[in-house]
Amino acid sequence: MFVDAHAHLCDGKYQGEITSLVEKYRDAGVGLVINSGYDLKSSEKVMEQSEDYGDMFFSAGVHPDEAKTLDNRSIDRLIEILKHKKCVAVGEIGFDFYWNKSTEDEQIFAFEKQMEIADHLSLPFVVHSRDASKKTVDFLKDRKSLLKHGFLMHCYSESAETAKIYQDLGGYFSFGGVITFKNAKKDDIIKSILKDRILTETDCPYLAPHPFRGTLNDSSKVVFVAQKISEIWQKDQQETNKIILENTLRLFKKIDVEV
Repeated sequence: MFVDAHAHLCDGKYQGEITSLVEKYRDAGVGLVINSGYDLKSSEKVMEQSEDYGDMFFSAGVHPDEAKTLDNRSIDRLIEILKHKKCVAVGEIGFDFYWNKSTEDEQIFAFEKQMEIADHLSLPFVVHSRDASKKTVDFLKDRKSLLKHGFLMHCYSESAETAKIYQDLGGYFSFGGVITFKNAKKDDIIKSILKDRILTETDCPYLAPHPFRGTLNDSSKVVFVAQKISEIWQKDQQETNKIILENTLRLFKKIDVEV
């Protein structure tokens, strides 16, 4: 089966439609989707969506853009959501110094607090890092005690050298549609990472792969990402899919799905 390890099927661009999206990814051979929250409202939504589909799990968290919204009340509710049987990770969380929609102090507080919650609940966490490479590396290095359940560098876009640091800290990496773009130049970075640390994602509704670039993305299109990984690894598709599924299940230990 194909795996989409990071999707946003709760996004308003889908206008509340979910049934057709699920049918579409199933028809494409996608057998596992992790639906990701980015604030309290979306975390509630992905939890509700996952309850209706056996092949859909979710992560819940407050994105750095929304870090300013994280207070004691929202933390308490977030913890309740994270205890749901189909919640497999905290996230996406991290730093975003491109948009700067929350202050650096707010982002630091939200990132560290959610890492602590993940550790307490024995969950991995999913990292968003944009224009924040050194800050993210140093932040994680300084908090090694909170990394024992693993973490995912989602939509990885940094260097091979930085990947080695994350890898040594126990990190995994997910790649999306960007790697299929003609000017992406991601092959060498992917080759530099251990095969047992790589996952596939869409980050839908964003970043649709070639030849759909610029259109509304969905989980069915993770197939094109997996095909590109297979090409880079020079392995047949079945073997590539098996490795990626095993990696996903190793990181997200709460996933219970027939394989």
